[in-house]
Amino acid sequence: MGRPNILGHRGIRGRLENTLPAFRRALKYADGIEFDVRLTGDGKPVVHHDDSFYADGSVYRLRALSLRELWKLHPLGRLVPTVSEVLRAFPGVLLNIDVKEMEAVERILKLVERHGSLENSVFSSENPEVVKAIIGECPECRAGLSIVGYSSVPWIPRLKGMGSIHVPIDAVSYIGYRPLVVLLRTLRRRGLEVYLWNYRMNELAWIPRLLPLADAVISDNPAWLRKCFYGRGVSKGGDGSVGAR
Repeated sequence: MGRPNILGHRGIRGRLENTLPAFRRALKYADGIEFDVRLTGDGKPVVHHDDSFYADGSVYRLRALSLRELWKLHPLGRLVPTVSEVLRAFPGVLLNIDVKEMEAVERILKLVERHGSLENSVFSSENPEVVKAIIGECPECRAGLSIVGYSSVPWIPRLKGMGSIHVPIDAVSYIGYRPLVVLLRTLRRRGLEVYLWNYRMNELAWIPRLLPLADAVISDNPAWLRKCFYGRGVSKGGDGSVGAR
């Protein structure tokens, strides 16, 4: 197995995450980028993690705003990109597109296909029904389930045609380290790619231990990962033998 790909989690996590500047910065160190997709009230696919945002003492829901209203009211303004802007800005770049809403599935698939980016895109969602819809509408697309807790696990054998599982590093906190390693080994034996992603964990401490069991790492700070580990050959070490039979 070669070195796992590095993807920038929302580009680089922080104030400008999920914006073109964050993606450009991430790609100085990463092989690709991960970003979240939702729809505005007028049906425009935009890059935004939450379904709402806070500004000027009020909470605004994306689905209640047009794209122009979103840009006017959002604290980041015009920096909130449309998916079209991302696809135009980064042709050929490895993309992990996290689809947050069922209503966005058809639009995002058509958009990615129109830009000729299907081959370099992986679609994921924590919603199994969204993953099922992506596979149903685009059987040739690469799609995977993002695990967000115990409730996600029973869906793994039920999602036929799925190519990847997106596993949070913080799973170690509720299933334990050894069971997590065994899970990752089992997933890969079943022919599924493993994408590790970070959620409130010290990735500098955990990623080198899990790296041999990953096909990609969605990193909060790909610069740290590239400088601290990939230059030292850590991808060939780690604890990949834990749980081996």
